[in-house]
Amino acid sequence: MRLMLDQNKTAGIKRRAGGFTLQRLLVVLAVSLALGLIVFLLWKMLRNPLETGLHVIRLEQIDSAAKADVELNQQILRARLALESGARELELARDRFDVAQSSLSSGKAGLGDLSRDINQSLQIYRTQAGDKLTLLNDYSARLARLAQYFSVMRVAGISVLNAPAVNSSESLRKRIMTLLQEATAYSLQSSPENAFVIDQLAAEVSEAAEQLDNDAARGALGHLLETVSLLRSSRDDLQKLISQFDAIETGTALQNLQLAYENHFQGRQDTARRYRQTLAVYAVALLLAFGLIALRLRSSFSALDNANNELQDTNSNLEQIVNKRTQALSKALDDLKMQQGQLIQSEKMASLGQMVAGVAHEINTPLGYASSNVEIIRESLQGMGQEVDAESLEEFDVLLADVEYGLNQISELVMSLKDFSRVDRSQSQLFDLNAGIDTALKICNNQLKDGINIERNFAELPEISCAPSQLNQVFLNLINNAAQAMDGRGLIQITTRQVDAYVEVAIRDNGSGMDEDTRAHIFEPFFTTKAVGKGTGLGLSIVFRIIEDHGGTIQVESELGKGTEFVVRLPIKKIGKAADVSPANDVVLLGE
Repeated sequence: MRLMLDQNKTAGIKRRAGGFTLQRLLVVLAVSLALGLIVFLLWKMLRNPLETGLHVIRLEQIDSAAKADVELNQQILRARLALESGARELELARDRFDVAQSSLSSGKAGLGDLSRDINQSLQIYRTQAGDKLTLLNDYSARLARLAQYFSVMRVAGISVLNAPAVNSSESLRKRIMTLLQEATAYSLQSSPENAFVIDQLAAEVSEAAEQLDNDAARGALGHLLETVSLLRSSRDDLQKLISQFDAIETGTALQNLQLAYENHFQGRQDTARRYRQTLAVYAVALLLAFGLIALRLRSSFSALDNANNELQDTNSNLEQIVNKRTQALSKALDDLKMQQGQLIQSEKMASLGQMVAGVAHEINTPLGYASSNVEIIRESLQGMGQEVDAESLEEFDVLLADVEYGLNQISELVMSLKDFSRVDRSQSQLFDLNAGIDTALKICNNQLKDGINIERNFAELPEISCAPSQLNQVFLNLINNAAQAMDGRGLIQITTRQVDAYVEVAIRDNGSGMDEDTRAHIFEPFFTTKAVGKGTGLGLSIVFRIIEDHGGTIQVESELGKGTEFVVRLPIKKIGKAADVSPANDVVLLGE
């Protein structure tokens, strides 16, 4: 009941803590939105200096375009007054006007895409400026033609005035000079009165030319009159272009563009002013909100302090519960260790039983025929009485020799058992691995069926420092495993070799083998592939421990259906801790 109350109390505290967490998230979200709005308003305000800088540049560009337009108009008028040098000045003014009108719509300070009104005004201005530039090209060509006619007229006039036939007539000479003056004035500034005078003078000169007897003089006067006529026609065409120039009101379009832009800029300034006012009001509201939040946080902190105190109380109760659970787990662990010890002891007894069965089987055979021979000798001696011939003696010798042979086998087997167990020599000492393997083979001879062959490939090995009884356990276990893997028929190859400061023992069989998953777990305690009740899974884990205690390694290579090979690698000079293991800890596990 107490535990349930503590759990309910803890759950309530957790719910309150969860509510506080949600409130904190909402506060963080609100603060983030507030700061984001402040950043937005500041950005809108900080854009104003940039707009002001661009505004100055744009006004300068509009002013430059206006000045370029005025200069171009002036050069158009001056070009007809200075026919020889005016064309070059007109071309320079044209280039400046082209650059000025292009800069209005290009670059970062351009007026394009600022507003719809500006775009419309800019489009009108660019259209008129384009028409003006196109008309200016025609004007320049006609102006050049007028200058050419003017030069031809001047040369033709000089030629006519120098002609002897003209010089002889003072009145003709005077009319020609007046015609040249009027034509020059007309080329500079045409007027209807001036045109009337030119026509009258041209008629008088033409009439006078008909009275001349010199054909060359008449031809020169005809050429002069034709040039004057062409000059008048070219000047009239140029005047029409000037009228068209006057119809193109680029100045008015530029003023409209400037007005549209200034209205746009004023609107941006008004917007920036509204943002500043909004920021001021928002800052005041934000300060008030932060004040309320501060009060709320203070109240929340008080609630959190209370919740923290409750959590500390709950933590004390939880510590008591954890301590009780820990004690229960410790007891369960002790029980598990005890059961494990009992399992190992049972495995020891099972292994000892298998070993005793093998020893009994090997001992019974020589004892059987030794006992039989002894019985025969007894019966023979009883039937012979007092006399024993030589042949009987010889037979007795053979029988006794057999008895002696059997007894020797018993003696050797007992010695093998003694060498295997090494009860009297379980501490670390020098040991011949080849001899230990032979001893293990004798002990497990009962496990090696008639169909299992043993192939020994022993190299000459130095004696190594180790616990002999423990290594005997390793070899006995590995040999028995190999025999069981072959199911009564196959070949076991045992190879020994020295590799640098280590000796290696390779035990290979051609039995059933293992797959990759089994091979990865064979050294884990309690892992076995045998049926329930036929294996505990401790054999190879103990083998691994013994070899590890000796500072060595064990590797396994196996392929399903192709056999298995265990390679034990041990240092010649012992570096492990097996010498400190008492004989009571030696475990013999067969068939793992």
